[in-house]
Amino acid sequence: MRYLGWILALLFAAAGVAGYFIFYAPLERGYAEQAEEIKMWTGKVAALQGKPIDTMPAPDTATSETPSTRGAEFDYGNLLATIPSDDLFSSTKPGELSAKGKGELDKLLPTLKTTQGDVVIMVHTDNVRVGSSLRDRYPTNWELTARRAAVIARYLLARGIDYNRLVPCGLSAARSLASNSTAEGRAKNRRVEIYLR
Repeated sequence: MRYLGWILALLFAAAGVAGYFIFYAPLERGYAEQAEEIKMWTGKVAALQGKPIDTMPAPDTATSETPSTRGAEFDYGNLLATIPSDDLFSSTKPGELSAKGKGELDKLLPTLKTTQGDVVIMVHTDNVRVGSSLRDRYPTNWELTARRAAVIARYLLARGIDYNRLVPCGLSAARSLASNSTAEGRAKNRRVEIYLR
């Protein structure tokens, strides 16, 4: 009886140590790995943007009719081409490349295949909401531009551009060049920019 207290204390201590290694330590490792992954992706985004990332949520469409000047703050690399989205994508299937669009991208392949570094694909749109018939698939212009960027990246990948070089980005109406209050301005804003970085 006189050693019962010591035995119980040792059992509790052993249970605590075992609990730490069985339950807490794996969670701690998982959190550390997640923190490292978040740090890596945050660094990649910041490097692409050329500045620390802004964590404030952005609206789907530009609220100002003043063209954005924020593009000048970012260094995406050397601009290789600016192609109107209307030339690249099908009018009946806005998330798919048209035959003309594939031809436009094919013109870039010789340069892309003889250079190194990232191929940054920036897809922009105007501030007009996605039509009601397409909203189930593309709820906002963010989804539409992200889809288009991925479609271009997959097309280039299928033609021999290394997966690790491709950086597809859908920017919605966040980097407008012209006012969205006119048809001409909206057409200018619907574009794809391809950079070499």
